Amino acid sequence: MNALCSIEYNGRASSKASEAWRLIIIKPDGSLLVHTNEGYQPLNWQPPGSRIYFSGNQIITIRHRPHEVLKITLHEVAWVEVALASEGEFRLQGSHEDVKDWVVRNLAKVTACPGARLVGTEVPLNGHGVADVVANCNGTRIIIEVKRGIVDLNAVSQLKRYVDAVPNAKGVLVGAWFTSGALELARELGFRIVEY
Repeated sequence: MNALCSIEYNGRASSKASEAWRLIIIKPDGSLLVHTNEGYQPLNWQPPGSRIYFSGNQIITIRHRPHEVLKITLHEVAWVEVALASEGEFRLQGSHEDVKDWVVRNLAKVTACPGARLVGTEVPLNGHGVADVVANCNGTRIIIEVKRGIVDLNAVSQLKRYVDAVPNAKGVLVGAWFTSGALELARELGFRIVEY
């Protein structure tokens, strides 16, 4: 759907997007994406399993865990198209382990520390989880969280817990791409961001 719309989101954070033309994609699995005319990342989105309701001129999506509500108010609709995508053959090359191996082989680049040394992979963090990769840079521990796909707010929060569990540690997030919320929070927390 291409629509002139405004958006309100309330959940782990809150946001408002003023009236503008946007592309709205609703999938049969309950996911919803709202795109602007720039970039490939959605402005707002709800994951699979969300409940989608139509009420008057609004599209309302609700996610229960964590609780999130996205309300799209439609002011004008240019077009609507209904199409079902089919499942073709898909082969994924590059597992989570492959990405971790790439991080280990490129520690200096990933950490921005020429003398970075590997402490280990799958390192337990004092009962606060297991870090994918831990490095040492001139006496400072660097906790590296690796995501094979999308880095979202959950990944940033996970890395924050890990960094908080290790005194004077720094954090690095590695992923294929980052949601806008994840980028913003990661920068606020001082984490390094690495796309592979």
